[in-house]
Amino acid sequence: MKQRSRTTIYDIAHALNLSPSTVSRALQHHPLINAQTRERVQQLAEEMGYVPNWIASSLRKRRSNIIGLIVPRTSVYFQSTAISGVQHIAHKHGYSVVIGQSEEDIEMEKELAKTFFSLRVDGLLSVASMHTPNADYLSPYQKNNIPVVLYDRIPPGFEGHSITGDDFQGGFLATEHLIENGCKNIVHITGALTCNLYQQRLEGYKAALQKHQLPFYEHHVQVCHLTLESATAVAEQVLTSRTLPDGIFTANDTAAIAVIQTAQKLHIPIPGQIKVVGYSNDLSSRIISPSLTTIEQSGYKMGEKAAETLIRLLNNEMETETPIKYIFDVELIPRCSSMSDVKYNEMIVG
Repeated sequence: MKQRSRTTIYDIAHALNLSPSTVSRALQHHPLINAQTRERVQQLAEEMGYVPNWIASSLRKRRSNIIGLIVPRTSVYFQSTAISGVQHIAHKHGYSVVIGQSEEDIEMEKELAKTFFSLRVDGLLSVASMHTPNADYLSPYQKNNIPVVLYDRIPPGFEGHSITGDDFQGGFLATEHLIENGCKNIVHITGALTCNLYQQRLEGYKAALQKHQLPFYEHHVQVCHLTLESATAVAEQVLTSRTLPDGIFTANDTAAIAVIQTAQKLHIPIPGQIKVVGYSNDLSSRIISPSLTTIEQSGYKMGEKAAETLIRLLNNEMETETPIKYIFDVELIPRCSSMSDVKYNEMIVG
């Protein structure tokens, strides 16, 4: 079957007996083209199914008005809200966003970076995979002065522009909250400790223990992929051990929900016997029973800030001799999963 050729500005020009340059200007709403001609051109372009060749246009203008965005998974609540923030700001400034998922795969992450580079994106936003060892794959962007802003997860050794949450403070707040609610034997379930944010949350956990003169035990730190499946396996191990913890702090809400569900299967009351704190303030944290105490890290605002920073870099509106490193405050959101026995019983009776 013969493939139908695409409509070009030459086809429109021939149909209207206009020059191709006039058609091109009319499609771009050029003020030198009168309103009647612009309307005729745009109407026929729509009828003929004309689609602009943005690659050719970007070569002429040296701008594509496209931003590349690499995330581990769009299904994760924090990432989905951050993507919404990115798109809101990008659209406001006339940019489109092309999104790629690395699925926590380093090779996929590198391939996406190459693909976006070949598509001539104006700039790149990226969240590193959990195991990304360095930022070498970004060197083509740096060599060609294409702005890059990383947010949330930052690879080791990256010295460029970054937007993160205060993960140390988040880990500290979560752990101290458990301690203040009577916990003395606290397990921390975390992601790969090669990743900046899990390192920082662990350091916050350690600092809270130290402040309250509680010992730190290596075996209380359990590392997993923080998916429901992997966290459930860790939760089963922790909750069937000879010595049960009285508090569990997890580095995301998915792992915390796995802990609560596993405890319920094993008939271990939460928060009666074990108190739980998660991280991210996912929607699911509000509907799980008992509702989950968690750390709010403002995914939407972080996405907005990352996009704003990138666009300001593209417009040469920022001093770039020193890399921009913006850190968002975090907030503890107390809910039922960490309540003291008295408060929880009062709420149930009430």
